[in-house]
Amino acid sequence: MSISNHPITVNEAFFQPLAELCATSKYARPCPKISDEQWIKLGLHRVLEAVESGRAFLQEHGPRFENIPCRSSYFDSLVSERRCNLARDVNLRLIGQLELPNRLEAIPELAKYECFAMDGHWHSSATHDPRHEGKKMAVGHFYSLDLKGHQLRHLAVGQGVHEHDMTVLKRLKPKGLRHEVPKGKRVVIVYDKAAIDFQFWKRCRHECAVYFISRPKEGMVYDWIESRLIDKRDKRNRGVTEDRVVMTREGHKMRIIFYTDPQTGKCYEFLTNEMDLPAGVIAELYRRRWEVEKVFDEIKNKLNEKKAWATSLVAKAAQGQMVAITHNLMLAYEVRLEDEHGVSNDAEDKRRLDRMRELKKTARIAGRETSVLLLTIRRTTQRSVKFVRWLRHALRENLAESLAIQRLALLYANL
Repeated sequence: MSISNHPITVNEAFFQPLAELCATSKYARPCPKISDEQWIKLGLHRVLEAVESGRAFLQEHGPRFENIPCRSSYFDSLVSERRCNLARDVNLRLIGQLELPNRLEAIPELAKYECFAMDGHWHSSATHDPRHEGKKMAVGHFYSLDLKGHQLRHLAVGQGVHEHDMTVLKRLKPKGLRHEVPKGKRVVIVYDKAAIDFQFWKRCRHECAVYFISRPKEGMVYDWIESRLIDKRDKRNRGVTEDRVVMTREGHKMRIIFYTDPQTGKCYEFLTNEMDLPAGVIAELYRRRWEVEKVFDEIKNKLNEKKAWATSLVAKAAQGQMVAITHNLMLAYEVRLEDEHGVSNDAEDKRRLDRMRELKKTARIAGRETSVLLLTIRRTTQRSVKFVRWLRHALRENLAESLAIQRLALLYANL
């Protein structure tokens, strides 16, 4: 790429995937005070900057933007339901156009599935949120992480005092949990125990081919029907000790997979209404549920998104959409830097490889077998602090990408 006349900046490269997405959205409208594209980019910059409030963001970073809106215009735009729908539409179409490595490619059976890890993420209330019994309540956001490409979707904001996860899932309905996946594929939702409702699972399976993987609740009562044959030749099934078909008291047929962790020797049980995937694959999918927790750590501790931007549910939902778009843009940009410029965090890759070797060694000493899926080299689950700090600085200073890439390579090599 020639950089002699008009070198591309990090700003241009980072935001390039958003080109035309705002203008072509069905929710786009002209606005003289703050355009849709400007509103989206301001929201993304706010997520990336570690600021305490909207006023602080406008005061500290507003002067570097063109046509920065006044305080009232900015906060009025946050409560616009149309703008919130715009942000959601932009994120969904962004996800649709991103070409990212398939992290589940080593499991050929999953070619006919789409797999999502879902959970709730909580942070502090907004400054002017009302109190409940003298206390301000935390704000719940419900996200979905695509386990193949790692794209993030914001699904809902918790309503009321402290809305339960299952209530949110029922509010989204089976169609919403299908994630707009086209017909012909099954959808697997990996969730913790809070999502167990067998009647709802049955409805999701019948209406939309949506299946669940979770862990049994303590004291759960069920009847044993049969033990399924475990293919010991399949190295993915190492660690699986039993694969049972059971019947709940309500008459719902389920599978429970018993699995022993090769490193700790701890036994786990995984509960699912999916009857076709190998037992070792079910165990691996639930293990990868932890990846959505790593993304939450990125949101809270690296992007510093610890507090609601405003009081209204619409504004909180818009904040969640901005967080999801920011994650997806960072993910895509990091992949692009590696593929096109050869810049990668080799130190972190080495640490992951060392952890894998240690796991294999510990399991061997204990006489336990390790699933081949645990030994598959996988990509990082969140952006490093180095990358986030570098990106912030490059965007603030509007650095040429060629110069910024050199600095990032030095950071990865020396820090």
